[in-house]
Amino acid sequence: MLELAQLLVEAMDRHAVEGAPEELARFRGSTREVLSALGTHAPPDELLQHATRAVEALKVYNQHVAEYLRRPVVELQAKVRLLTAAITAVSSASHQNIRRLQEIKGQVLGSMDVRDMRFLRQRLSECLDGVLAEAERQRAETERAAEELKRTTRQAAERREEEGKAQCDAATGLPMRARAEEEIAQACQEDAPAFVVVMVINRVETLNRSFGEQFGDVLLQRFAEFVQQQLLAVDQLFRWSGPTVVALIRRRTTLDAVRGAIDTALAPKLEHTVNTVTREVQLPISARWTVLPLMASPRLLFHKIDSFAGFE
Repeated sequence: MLELAQLLVEAMDRHAVEGAPEELARFRGSTREVLSALGTHAPPDELLQHATRAVEALKVYNQHVAEYLRRPVVELQAKVRLLTAAITAVSSASHQNIRRLQEIKGQVLGSMDVRDMRFLRQRLSECLDGVLAEAERQRAETERAAEELKRTTRQAAERREEEGKAQCDAATGLPMRARAEEEIAQACQEDAPAFVVVMVINRVETLNRSFGEQFGDVLLQRFAEFVQQQLLAVDQLFRWSGPTVVALIRRRTTLDAVRGAIDTALAPKLEHTVNTVTREVQLPISARWTVLPLMASPRLLFHKIDSFAGFE
C-alpha cells in the first residue's frame, strides 16, 4: 500500500497539466508534503488518508486549471464569430455574381441573334462591373475584419493586464482581499489542515502622517518581501486592508507548532531607512500577529481577522 500510494502521488506530480504557474507550484507543494509524510513510514491505516489528501489537492488544482484554460477559449470564440460573419457576407454576394455569370453564359451559347448578343454583352458588362465592385468590397471588408480582429485582440490583452493589476495591491504586489477571501473560503471546505496568520504592521499610519503615504507603502513592501521569504511555496500571502497582511498556511501540524514557526520567522530584526529633507531616520519594522485555525464559517473567520486588525 505504501508503494502504491507513493507511485500515485509521484504520477500526479509528474503529469500535472501546465496551468497557472502559481497554482502548479501550490499543487506540487501539496504532493511533496504528502510524499514526505509517506516517507516517514506511516501506519497502514494512514496511507489511504495521505493518498486521499493528494487526490483532493489534484481536484482543486484541476478546477483552477479549467478556469485558466477557459479564458483563451472565450477569446477564440469571439474571433471565430467575427471571421464567420465577414466570410458569410462575402460568400453570399459572390454566389449571386456567379449565378448571373452562369445565366449569361447559357444565354450566349443558346442565342444566335445579333440583337440578343448586344443585350447580353451589356448584361455581361454590368455583371463584370458588379464582380469588380464585389472584389473591392471584399478587399475593404477583409481589411476591416483584420483591423477589428487586431483591435479585439489588443483590447483583450489590455483587459487581462488591467485585471491582473486590479487584483494585486499597488504597494506590495500581493493579491488583494477579494482573492484572499476566495482562497480562505476554499480552504475551509477542504479536509487538509490550514491556518490563517494575521499580521498588522506597526507605525504605518504614523509614518504616513509624518512623512507621506509613499513611505508607509515602502514599509509595507519591505515587510511583505521579508515574510514571503519565510513562507513555503505552498503558502500564500495577501494584502488584507490598511497595514494588514494575511498568510494562508497549509501545514499538517498543530496550532502551537504554527505559532512557534511564525514567532521564529518574524524574530529577525528588520529596519528601513527614511530620508527626509533634513535628516535620515532608521525605522524598525515589526508587526503584531496572531494565528487563527480555519472554521466552518468563512464569514466568522473574516470577522475575527477584521477584529484583530482593528477594523471592527
